[in-house]
Amino acid sequence: MLYRNGLVMYDHQTESLWSHILGQAIAGELRGVQLTFLPSLHTDWQTWQDLHPDTLVISPGLYGRDPYASYYVSGQEGVVGRGPFGGGPSRDDDIHPKAYVIGVRLGGEARAYPFSILVKEPVINDAVGGVPVALFFDTQTLTGAVFDRRLGDGTTLTFEPSIANRRVKDTTTGSRWDIFTGTALDGPLAGTQLAQVPATYAFWFGWIDYHTNSTVYGVQR
Repeated sequence: MLYRNGLVMYDHQTESLWSHILGQAIAGELRGVQLTFLPSLHTDWQTWQDLHPDTLVISPGLYGRDPYASYYVSGQEGVVGRGPFGGGPSRDDDIHPKAYVIGVRLGGEARAYPFSILVKEPVINDAVGGVPVALFFDTQTLTGAVFDRRLGDGTTLTFEPSIANRRVKDTTTGSRWDIFTGTALDGPLAGTQLAQVPATYAFWFGWIDYHTNSTVYGVQR
């Protein structure tokens, strides 16, 4: 089953139907129940192995090639397309439906960060739903991670790129941070770890059809 062109899951206990993008039951006994989003990292295998060398793989690839390669570059949106029949709204913007974005939901606000902007601005200091966040992006692997910029004592940090690969530094103490783990590697804050914020990798049409009031970083809508 599909809901707004997104795959629908069901739980074995109540057979309620769940949206994987919303993390919410959309029909059945548990309708309206919201699951807790967990932070994750969407990256390439080599980077993941470097970070977690003891990782076990559930199952290897089955195809030997990506059967969806042509779908990624087309303008097609899911199976039934957009608009009323697709379950999503008709959109009046010039963002390509297959543009990749990293979506963040905090404090009742949704905000999308297009890859087209992140490759030019790989360190972003922003706020979503009143929460100060930092988004770090590696242009080589197209890996992004979002962190809460606040420290335990209430200090809000501002970050800027560092000369070292996959590192950033804060402008307050000059400490250098790992962009994937949010951990300070040296400087006065060495050993400090920022809280990672859950984020969603999605095509633009997938994100906006579920978060119709989403803002877009760097884009007026």
